[in-house]
Amino acid sequence: MNQRVYLCLVVISSLFVIFYFNSFEDSTPPPSPQLEHHFSTLDVKEKEEEESVQDQINSTFPITFYHKAYVDYRYTPPRLRIFSLNACISKANFLLVDIYHQAIVTPTRIKMFGDSLEGNCPSTYGPAKPCLYVAHTFFANLTAPGGISKVQIHLGTHRKVTLQATRIDKRLEPGLTMCIQPVYYYSQWQNIVLYVEAWRAQGASRFIVFYHSATRETRKVFEYYQSLGIIELRAWPSFGNINLPANIAQKWPKIDESVFIFSYFLAMNLCILDIKTTIGTIADFDEVMVARNGTVLDYALKEMTDTNVGALRFGNNYVAMEPSIYSGDFSGTSNPIFIDKGGPPKNIFNASVIDIAQVHWVRSFTEEKVTKNTRQIFNGTVPVFSPELIDGLNSCVKRISKKKNTCRSTGGMCKEEMDRLGEWVYDRTEGVFLS
Repeated sequence: MNQRVYLCLVVISSLFVIFYFNSFEDSTPPPSPQLEHHFSTLDVKEKEEEESVQDQINSTFPITFYHKAYVDYRYTPPRLRIFSLNACISKANFLLVDIYHQAIVTPTRIKMFGDSLEGNCPSTYGPAKPCLYVAHTFFANLTAPGGISKVQIHLGTHRKVTLQATRIDKRLEPGLTMCIQPVYYYSQWQNIVLYVEAWRAQGASRFIVFYHSATRETRKVFEYYQSLGIIELRAWPSFGNINLPANIAQKWPKIDESVFIFSYFLAMNLCILDIKTTIGTIADFDEVMVARNGTVLDYALKEMTDTNVGALRFGNNYVAMEPSIYSGDFSGTSNPIFIDKGGPPKNIFNASVIDIAQVHWVRSFTEEKVTKNTRQIFNGTVPVFSPELIDGLNSCVKRISKKKNTCRSTGGMCKEEMDRLGEWVYDRTEGVFLS
């Protein structure tokens, strides 16, 4: 959350202080009725094949893939899932995919159809609507899921993309995993310290951070908690360039210049597949849920174990802290100042049943589950901190917002300006996105 006034989410209830996609010569006798029927059948078949080829996503289409494919056993039957960033597709569009099994030379070829993670393409959200590249998922049910080692996507004769397969099972390990959306140009390391320690007190044992860039001081904090086995960093570098034919490439914008805020929709849904504990949540570094009696984990297990509840939705309010944690004094966390201002809800969920998640709600479950509303929650963070780095980022975002029909692609449009303001530790991992 980039605001001049910084707020820390704390969740409370009665128990809580807290997806485009021959003609015959004249001398030739007329064909017999059988031949006429035969030609007619061939014409229909050729027409169907031609239409099918037209619907296949090919080498001229702007699309890049996350480097993993997932064999998801949380569904019945198991499902093959591929995630991508691409222009909008239609329901008829599909990927032509070869599935490779261990010890079997000949692959199995299937079609995989997809949809945007948000459910609308282009997005219905104003700042995201002009963005060309939208997070998508492609999927297909599997009849022989065992032993899948990799998949190869055919995008025409000269363009193929190979993804290694990862198996996803139902979550059996007790605990709470935190998913943090892409961290970019981040300088408020104090937020991270407060966030990790507060969530650990509420039962969180694993923190998955999708990392793009941060100051050196902030990176050191990440590495400290990483050395303790608490934080796991996931590479979220530049999306790179799509491997398109030269005569086509110039027709499309670069991904980093036309994707909404580092595609946090994509990152958060990938993170859900990375959760190994029974319970998970998606929360920013200024959002903390605190239970009044027991822990958030205790409450989540009570409400979602052996019930039809797949997620708990919390409304929220804001709080502030004095003195500011940016002064190095964290004593204000013991006596937060309540502010009469609400915000959108957040969720804690059963990680075994989440199909697709949105930022503030669960879009769909893998089985028959519901989201249960809890009582009121309050949220907050410090309202004082206004350093040059965060002001610079906000200034860039504001300038983009003033341009009509412009995608708020922070990663590409703000990079030059942010590089002038400070020194950033970028993630430069190769092979994360494949085209």
